[in-house]
Amino acid sequence: MGAEVNRARGAWKKLNGGRHQRFMFYLSLFAFLLWSATGLLGQSSPLTFAVVPVQGTKPSARIDPPLAYDPVGRRVFMFGGQDDSSNRNDLWAYSIDSQSWSQLNPQGVIPPARLGHTMVFDSAARRLIVFGGQASGFFSDTWAYDIGKGTWAQLSRNGEGPSNRYGHSAIYETARGRMVISHGFTDQGRFDDTWAFDLKLEKWQNISPPGDRPLKRCLHHAVYDEKNGHMLLYGGCSSGSGPCPQDDLWSFDFGRGRWSEITKNPRPTGRQWYGTSFDIARGRMVVFGGTTVSDLWEFDTAASAWSRPTFIGDVPEGRSRHEGVFVPDLNATLFFGGRTSRGITNELLALSSPLPPRVVAGSIGNAFSADRSSVAPGEIVSVFGVGLGPATGVSARFDPATRKLPTALGGASVTLNGIPAPLYFAGAGQINLQVPYELAGQSFADVVVTFNGVASAAPERVRLAVTHPGLYPGVFNQDGSVNSAANPAAPGSVIVLFATGQGLTRPASQTGRAAEGTYPEPEASVALRIADRSAELLFSGQAPDTAGVMQINARLPSGLASGAALPIVLTMGAASSQTGVTVAVR
Repeated sequence: MGAEVNRARGAWKKLNGGRHQRFMFYLSLFAFLLWSATGLLGQSSPLTFAVVPVQGTKPSARIDPPLAYDPVGRRVFMFGGQDDSSNRNDLWAYSIDSQSWSQLNPQGVIPPARLGHTMVFDSAARRLIVFGGQASGFFSDTWAYDIGKGTWAQLSRNGEGPSNRYGHSAIYETARGRMVISHGFTDQGRFDDTWAFDLKLEKWQNISPPGDRPLKRCLHHAVYDEKNGHMLLYGGCSSGSGPCPQDDLWSFDFGRGRWSEITKNPRPTGRQWYGTSFDIARGRMVVFGGTTVSDLWEFDTAASAWSRPTFIGDVPEGRSRHEGVFVPDLNATLFFGGRTSRGITNELLALSSPLPPRVVAGSIGNAFSADRSSVAPGEIVSVFGVGLGPATGVSARFDPATRKLPTALGGASVTLNGIPAPLYFAGAGQINLQVPYELAGQSFADVVVTFNGVASAAPERVRLAVTHPGLYPGVFNQDGSVNSAANPAAPGSVIVLFATGQGLTRPASQTGRAAEGTYPEPEASVALRIADRSAELLFSGQAPDTAGVMQINARLPSGLASGAALPIVLTMGAASSQTGVTVAVR
């Protein structure tokens, strides 16, 4: 055994120069290894504010155009509002896939033109529900647009529930399948009542509670916090009975049927005609702009606190009388329309936060063979998905002091059963990592990817094996050149192969640490066959300056027939490498 190791060391020294350089080069083509710096480590996760690119025709610039999002069709709907010439009753849909608006032409009776109305999405029946508003007079009618059928239907007439009004707020209460409206204004004054419209029974109910309630007001908004079963109502104008604008925040607890004021400081300055949404992913009410203000605030329901978030991109021009909606598929709030210093606009803005990384089911496997049946401790594996890391991929390098790979790269990190994995490469669609040796003896590992502080929504489970060999699909001749049909190996010469998935080693290898000085060999037995003949192994240990890569120096069997593609199979313990790796022999 000692003689074989010495011969292996001699072979390594002979092949170390040109061969090792070529090894590094070819692996970099597969984005496995180590070239670029790690200066992007530890990024924060600011929001992004930007104008959304729109293809083709757009709705006219307008104010007070309420929005609703249909996740089935992945479209944002907009109805009515007021442009430079008149009140509108046109219906538009913005496709997040094609980044384009289209005007819809419903059949039958259409709601009268209006502004200051509300629209919510009835997820149970996939409908848009419009209530109230103003034109030459005020409305309190309720209309439904069936998205599948493309038709409007009137559900209630003026005066059948709440009094006529505009500038009120409305939410869709998922738990009870109803629209809840609150407050508002007519030429008779402002209101402080709260009503619920049962969308199955098509009936109104006054649910205004006794005791404290938000002061009479209009030109405000409310959002629905489904997780906590609350409606949050903020700001607006209480002219005639109180401040205008308001800066107070109230919560309506649907379980208890009670209002309560949330008195937290710091808080936004008072405002009306602002844009808002409820960011479901982060549990926050988003407030942007309004009359005389142009800032951005968020109310975090978990922390019960207001904050001014940081964001990247151009600071959008302040505006009022714009409308917002949260789009889960984009993890963004979209704002449309409103009035700026330049006049009425039809801009579409997106305030977005990073989407949770998504690992493609069944995509985790050996980085050399692409076999996804299992992974082994110490193996280099590839993880594929969406939003896993930075758009421009980042490769790692070993820390000069510790000789270890980083466990965070380009804002991305990965854990297996909670254990941080060393990373070779991180990009939006792929991460290459080393499976921690600490998982030895376990049956499964739950893989969680985190990017810019946001973790994947659900772990991806992989099966753990003792060994899971995968051969790098490149063979090197004894002189360090790449083996090919045009450059075959000589009979009886030494070839060099690289593999991963060898499992535990002797002596024990450290997770993420580059091999140097001694080159541990697998605990499992190792055998190599070329064209069904056993090859003599001169060396089968960790490749220098790598973690999880095994180098195999093998002598071609004597009497081996010549051929341009003789199959190679590596066996470690009870597992064998993939088919398709071949060597050319003259």
